[in-house]
Amino acid sequence: MKLVLRNWLIAIAGVLLLAGCAAPMNTGSQCIVPPGTLDAENTFTWRSVPVVQLEDQTGFVSPLAVQALQDAVKKELGGKGFTFVDRRDDDIAQSDQWSDLEVSITLKTRREVICLTADGFPCGRGDCRDCVDFNFPADMQMRTVGFLAADVYYLGQPIWRGWVERDLFTGDRNNAEVVIGEAVPVLFESFPP
Repeated sequence: MKLVLRNWLIAIAGVLLLAGCAAPMNTGSQCIVPPGTLDAENTFTWRSVPVVQLEDQTGFVSPLAVQALQDAVKKELGGKGFTFVDRRDDDIAQSDQWSDLEVSITLKTRREVICLTADGFPCGRGDCRDCVDFNFPADMQMRTVGFLAADVYYLGQPIWRGWVERDLFTGDRNNAEVVIGEAVPVLFESFPP
């Protein structure tokens, strides 16, 4: 009985440890224009169609998640004083009033094998080779890492890039709007420059 309870506690500790990894996001940005360059700009449009470039050809991203991502970007940039202008709008296209500021979104995922030792802790980088040894008491699991990037173009030239990356878990599929809602503000944290 004690052995079963110990194994359950180890499994729960491992799950909690992995779930704790979901909250932190790796982020970064790069800008090649001086601060204030975009002060006169107050509109933006999409750089390309489709708006969201999906780089994982093996997976499926729901059109609802893609729409939620587009809406979240519009809302985030709207909160920073930028209004979305749709280039496909005939009135705007004919009046030549579309924005000089364009945004492109890239979403990709990668699947990785992670190893847990028998006591429920992830293997160290040097120990991971041992995790695939069948004599080593470890559990191997798959995880998905999501990567979201935004590229901003001004007068047709790339000027800014932001990115955010985090572990995605099975429950995140059913909560795509929550994950997007957490990622997009972090993605545009340093925009505009």
